[in-house]
Amino acid sequence: MISSYYENSAKVRKHIKEGRGQGCGIDYVPWTKTHDYSSLGRATRLKGIKIPRIYHLQSDIQYRAFLSYEFSDRVFDIRETYPLLDVMEIVDSKDNLRFDKFCDKETNEPYVITTNFLLSVKDKSGKECLVARTVKNTTELKRKLTWEKLEIERRYWKALDIDWKIITDRELPRQVSKNIEWIRETLLDTDILTTEKKEMANSLCQDINTDLDLPIKNILKIFDEKMLLSKGTGLYLFRYLLATKEIKVNMNKPIILSNSVRDLTHEA
Repeated sequence: MISSYYENSAKVRKHIKEGRGQGCGIDYVPWTKTHDYSSLGRATRLKGIKIPRIYHLQSDIQYRAFLSYEFSDRVFDIRETYPLLDVMEIVDSKDNLRFDKFCDKETNEPYVITTNFLLSVKDKSGKECLVARTVKNTTELKRKLTWEKLEIERRYWKALDIDWKIITDRELPRQVSKNIEWIRETLLDTDILTTEKKEMANSLCQDINTDLDLPIKNILKIFDEKMLLSKGTGLYLFRYLLATKEIKVNMNKPIILSNSVRDLTHEA
């Protein structure tokens, strides 16, 4: 995205001094934060699980992408709104690049171009590497200006020999996001001690695997009664088992509790 609020050179220096766009892991600070300007979509601030810091996501599609990346076993660090501060130095081949379109009309100062996500991942061989991802709604890809900005990104990451791709809303199913939303908070909840949660969840997992043809909701009800737990505890622990992937389901489909364990897990 291109900053939609005016970033003069003084503001850019201020951002750099604040550490924005620098560091990694818990120390990373995104170039733009949700309070910096009004986004076109739903801006979201949320605490990460793998890296326990606050993430700033500027739109619905960025939020959905973040959930997907965080849930992935391959991704171990996510840097959102990563600035290409050195783009003029990095990109040697500037032929046909319209940098002039990404400047303030009055002062001619360039906007800071950012890539939505810089991810630290492990490839299939287990080797750690960086990949860059730009997320766009398909409707945005109809605009010439969008493609002109994307071409700048593409050449920047190519010059650094870092894999870069465009991810569209079609590759980020809403059902997957809904399912991840439903289960991820169990990994953030501190009301139950982690060791106690794991022990109870392991006990529930054994019960679930005992009768694969019984509806999930029945197993959870029986578990609550057997363990003398308050109503809904079994459901909470089931969500925890999904979040930790002790139980795997097809995340592209709704998680229907009236389904049997076998039906819910056979396509995972």
